[in-house]
Amino acid sequence: MRIADAQWIPSTPHQTWDALMDPAVLQKCLPGCVHIERRSPTEYALCLQSQVGGVESRYEGEVLLSELNPPHSCSLAFEGKSETASLAIGTAQIQLADKDDGTRLAYTVAAMAGGSLAKVGEPLLLKAGNKVVSQFFAAFIDHMAKLPRTAPPPAPAGPPERGLAASRWSWAVVIAVVVALVGYHAFFK
Repeated sequence: MRIADAQWIPSTPHQTWDALMDPAVLQKCLPGCVHIERRSPTEYALCLQSQVGGVESRYEGEVLLSELNPPHSCSLAFEGKSETASLAIGTAQIQLADKDDGTRLAYTVAAMAGGSLAKVGEPLLLKAGNKVVSQFFAAFIDHMAKLPRTAPPPAPAGPPERGLAASRWSWAVVIAVVVALVGYHAFFK
């Protein structure tokens, strides 16, 4: 199963990024989310309650982030297992860009199902997946629209410059050396 699309989010890219990394926002916006916990800056554990093809299941899973380029892009891998031996695994790529005084969030999700979940068939899984994605973005866009816009954080300060070029006395030293050389050649040669 593959889902690719883009959404316009009414907030700046850095605010959108921060919200996507916030477990409280994700729990609020992700349909059927029972809980979500950030275990590390790149790992989340979650529990989802979902109904596909008339079968309701509770999935325990994790999401691993990689290729982090805040606030522009990231990749993620996810896995979810249910007590009924169903399995859902996949990957996603997310890209954020400035667009029309907001953020264009483009995504591509590739997923596979196993066990009893796979028996319902790909068309039904694709329909259920699109429904979850649509519900998530409706809630996420609504959440982001209610937040005041903030300026991006300042860029991190670079390392201090070193050497004569960074010194305010560097030109005085250069001039003193030139004067010394000129004086030496003028008076002693």
